[in-house]
Amino acid sequence: MSEAVLRVGAILRADFLIRFRRVSTAVIFVLLSAIAYLWVPDPRTGRTLIQVDGSRAIYNSAAIGMATAMLGTMFIGLIGFYVVSNAIRRDVLSRCGFVAASTTMRSGEYVFGKFLGNIAFLATFLGGFAAVSMAMVVVRGEGPLEPWTFIQQYLILSTPAVIFVSALAILFESVPFLSGKFGDVVYFVVWVMSMSIVVSITEKRGDALGLISFFDFSGFGFLWDYMHHVTHTGALSIGSTSFDPKRPVYVFPGLKLSGAWALRRIAAGLMPLTLVGLAALFFHRFDPVRVRKTVRHNGANLLARINLRFKPLTRVMSRLIVVGQRPSFARAVFADSIVSISASPAILIAAIVVAFTGSLPIAFAAAGIAIADIASRDWRAGTTPLVYSSPRLQPLFVLWKFIATAAVVAFVLAIPIARASTSPWTAIVGALFIAAAATGLGIVSNTPKTFTVLFLTFWYVVMNDKGMTRYLDFAGFFGKANNAVMATYGVAALLLLAAAQVAHRRRLAA
Repeated sequence: MSEAVLRVGAILRADFLIRFRRVSTAVIFVLLSAIAYLWVPDPRTGRTLIQVDGSRAIYNSAAIGMATAMLGTMFIGLIGFYVVSNAIRRDVLSRCGFVAASTTMRSGEYVFGKFLGNIAFLATFLGGFAAVSMAMVVVRGEGPLEPWTFIQQYLILSTPAVIFVSALAILFESVPFLSGKFGDVVYFVVWVMSMSIVVSITEKRGDALGLISFFDFSGFGFLWDYMHHVTHTGALSIGSTSFDPKRPVYVFPGLKLSGAWALRRIAAGLMPLTLVGLAALFFHRFDPVRVRKTVRHNGANLLARINLRFKPLTRVMSRLIVVGQRPSFARAVFADSIVSISASPAILIAAIVVAFTGSLPIAFAAAGIAIADIASRDWRAGTTPLVYSSPRLQPLFVLWKFIATAAVVAFVLAIPIARASTSPWTAIVGALFIAAAATGLGIVSNTPKTFTVLFLTFWYVVMNDKGMTRYLDFAGFFGKANNAVMATYGVAALLLLAAAQVAHRRRLAA
């Protein structure tokens, strides 16, 4: 038993050190710190963090702790998975996993060690986020800093979410058909549904302590039930919102667990452990044959199977690339866009489906998923040196990828935009924006996960906002976008491409 504990501890320690020696880790922490600062508005601006029936909640440790814990839980659920879901793949690429597999290490020990590594990474970032949030009590608070009150809010809300996300990440990496892009999309749907379904059932039935509460991994069901019992009103808002300065302030007492809810929060934290056991059953233990199918090429990925089934539909398109002609930048753009479509017939199927459904938001979601890996494909496949040997592609790499990505977006969105009731120019600007975002984020991060998570999260926020905030209507889904909104996203697209160009030049100079 002691030797097994030492092996698990060694895996945990190595995973922790590898993650925290990366520059990207520091970048993520800085971004989190900025979000914490922006999340707590200054009451002098007319906005507050918590509004109860028109009154603002006083900025004490309980109020800021609860609200920032909610934000931190959302971050862990929407972004944390994509940050930690490369633990096994990293050991494959570095060949360290094959060395570990030759030792007496058991598969369950390796999987459990990686699971603990995911928890340690997410918990450390959440702890840093909580520390920055505590600083906001000093900067903008109206009461003394109470660290234990802060910690209580985070433990109650965020602990099951950290465990759930860590377990799902290791499970998705271990199961072949969930280890690629398909798994990234499936996870987003699973997490969003886990949040919305629990809250929806709790709200409609009024039975917060029902069976569904045991699966309240995000804690939002508990939060909804507790806040409504404490405030005795449905007029409640958490986040930057306006308030009536003439009304007296509200003093939030902080989240408290009853015996029944304590049992359910503990159960929500323990249930994901079954997913870790399931991951151990699917884990390939770095068998070269199984690794080649799951991690390197995702040969068993569900999207790959769909692509194989519908390959004849796009084989004709691949013949449009004429070999032997004099190379040019235009032909390179055309070839890259055709390769992107012909290599993934699912793009063609998506284009056909959205053309008939006519739903512009769904069409944009399909286009975003389709273009996620175009900018980073050459780097991940190791073909970048070959690309750079082609005339003019090395200095114009960012422009080449952007135009090719925009071509694929146009392929998917052309008919839905033509059929949309809103202004086509607004949708076109939105299409160019997501093409630039996919190109910029893909080149800067060298992974499609960055764009995938940010785009799906942004799309989810836009759809839930339903046009209430004009500047979120980036593609005119709700007819709220005007010239100022279009100009804003146009400038954002240029900035993303500029950032990609800077990153590209630095790599060439290195």
